[in-house]
Amino acid sequence: LEFSAAFQGRERYSIPHTIELMWNLDLYAIAILIVAFSLTFPFVKLIMLTTILWLPMTRTGRSRTLSILRQLGRWSLLDVFIALIILVLADDQLFIGATPRVGVTLFLAAICTSMFTCELLEYFNLRRESHPVDPLKGRHTPVYWAAGWLFWLMIPMVVLAIGSLLIALGLPYFQISEMLLKHKSYSVIKSITALLDSGWWIFAYSMLAFLVVFPMLRLVTLGLLGFVPLNRWFRRVIDRWTGIIGAWSMLDVFALALLLFLTEGSNLVGFDIHDGLYVIIASVLVYYVTVFIAILAIRRVLRRSHTTADSL
Repeated sequence: LEFSAAFQGRERYSIPHTIELMWNLDLYAIAILIVAFSLTFPFVKLIMLTTILWLPMTRTGRSRTLSILRQLGRWSLLDVFIALIILVLADDQLFIGATPRVGVTLFLAAICTSMFTCELLEYFNLRRESHPVDPLKGRHTPVYWAAGWLFWLMIPMVVLAIGSLLIALGLPYFQISEMLLKHKSYSVIKSITALLDSGWWIFAYSMLAFLVVFPMLRLVTLGLLGFVPLNRWFRRVIDRWTGIIGAWSMLDVFALALLLFLTEGSNLVGFDIHDGLYVIIASVLVYYVTVFIAILAIRRVLRRSHTTADSL
């Protein structure tokens, strides 16, 4: 990324340069996070995927390793989201500018390819496994209903999760306050629109998918899985796709990128924090609480099924 400001010249940012800058400013936590997620973990993940592909492992061990790699993979895009925030702030401004270099596109493509490779290995691994016993025995019974009282808890949680996500996407998270600059405010939706207007459609569509489409789809699939009567095959398919979509939902990564940018971004551009930032954080918390309760409901059904089988 190349950033320019009036009377200050141009400066190019790479991952090593960003780490060095954060460390020199005594922002050690940010430097360590970038080293861990954007510099170290992508290579560790590639080594682990190669190990899983070529070395003999138990099927259970392979599945657990792939599950961990799948959930951690999206955090490698932390540095990319910080770069996109800078691009958005410099959009349509006269005295500052930001230009994405080929590195950010290549890094985005590399991480997405790595995540897709992990999904492929997970698919081939699961395809060779026998299907788990269906706790509802093929009956058209909603999972949350079979979980008892958790059904009544999931109704407000799903509604709250969807509502908070919609609000978080539309509310501005900060507004430029720097003199000589246009005092624009930005939300997730406005950020996507700004990237589209600037012609950076790859980044705009990536944000749209990771921050809007996939989080909303996961909540929808959780609702289908738990509230709609489905046969055994549909339950299994939706449950698998819920996990895949969840691994590509990155509103939590974007929220952390915003928090990290707030600690240093004022040195680039002056801005004021708006309520949208806190709503994004609250939405992420509600989202994960909802997912946790959904998983708890599914495990409750499984445990009840095993208890019944043992008593028989």
